Order: sequence, then C-alpha cells, then structure tokens
Amino acid sequence: MRPHHLGLIPDGNRRWAREHGLEVWQGHERGVRVLEDFLHWCLEEDIPEVTVYTLSLENLERRPAEELRHLFRLMNQCLRRVERDRTIHEKEVRVRVLGRLNRLPGFLLTGVRRVVEATKSYNCRHLNFLIAYSAQDELFSALKRLMTSRPARLTRQVLEKYLWVKRPVDMVIRTGKEHRLSNFLLYQAAYAELFFVDKYWPDFTREDLERCLEEFERRQRRMGG
Repeated sequence: MRPHHLGLIPDGNRRWAREHGLEVWQGHERGVRVLEDFLHWCLEEDIPEVTVYTLSLENLERRPAEELRHLFRLMNQCLRRVERDRTIHEKEVRVRVLGRLNRLPGFLLTGVRRVVEATKSYNCRHLNFLIAYSAQDELFSALKRLMTSRPARLTRQVLEKYLWVKRPVDMVIRTGKEHRLSNFLLYQAAYAELFFVDKYWPDFTREDLERCLEEFERRQRRMGG
C-alpha cells in the first residue's frame, strides 16, 4: 500500500556542494533539479499528496543574505516550472505554498500566487511547499486563530481546521545524514513512518524512493498501539 501523504525533508545541499568543491548555491541548484524529478516520481507512484520542507523559518533567520537571495531565485524558478508543467495539469495537482509568506521577497510572492492560482481548481492530488515554516509556528498560529474564533466546543478536529497542512502524514523521508524532524509537521507526522536516507539530497535517486516505498509497504503501522 502506498502512502496517502508523503513528507520530504531534502537536507544536505550545502554539505554536498562543499564536498564537491562547489559554491553553496550550486548545491541548492542541483537539489532543486532532484526535487523536480522527485515530484514526478511521486506522481508516477500515484502518491496523492506530497509536502516538501523547502525552507525552515529558522534557516530564513540564520542563513547569510547572499545564500537566501540564491535560494529565493531558485524557488521562484522551480515554482514557475511547476506552474507550466503539463503533468501537473494533466494529473490535476493542486499546489499550495505554506508558511510565513510575508517574510518572502515580492518577486517570489508573485511566483507563489501564480502557481496557486493556476492550480486552485484541482483536487485530485496535492503538492505543498513549506517556505519560512516551522511546526511550532504553525501550531501557535492555529491556537491564536482558535482563540479568536471562540468555538462552542474545543476538540482535536476543531484545532485541525486551523492548521496549514490538514491531512496526517503517513511517511517522512529525510536525507542529509541527520535523524530528526527539525520542526517539520510535528502534529501531522505523529504516527508517520520515518525513513532516514544516509546520503545528501543532491545524490537522492529514484531507486532510493522505491526502496523507501517498498519498506513502507512491509511495515506494520500500529498508529501508536
């Protein structure tokens, strides 16, 4: 059985670049190309929803300005290609970009609005890019909105209405040789199966994805039991 919702933490672009004697932005550039391939692989594997941890709020606040300029440029180019991608439209993939979008530069916000507008009528599959995102920030935002709305009853379902990412995650893949979630969908990934791939993101292949999916199918999901 394939996951209904796959979460991706594509880590290791910077370290990959350094180990290959390249500039950091070249590592990010290679990482974006692999990401675009990955999204097509997921469509071919018939995975209904994919959420990508594109840029954490913490990294937005800590990374050098020059690196962020390159990242924003690459993100914008990626979103433009997604917007024009025939497969995205044939498969009716709804694209959403979630996080503290007010922290992004104007040209990137324009790219965000374009791809969201171009796919807003679709509902067969879902692709979420998390930019300037942290799970703690998402939960804090949800709680603030919840307090403002003053619901008659406070339930888990009511809280979930205010989360940016609505559906639970079945499976999380993380590259980069780190074994943690790093503030990624902490609520939605409560019962997710975790897969830590011991290589940097630019080296990730279709075979790596297939191995993770095969292992996912073998696991017995107890959902906390």
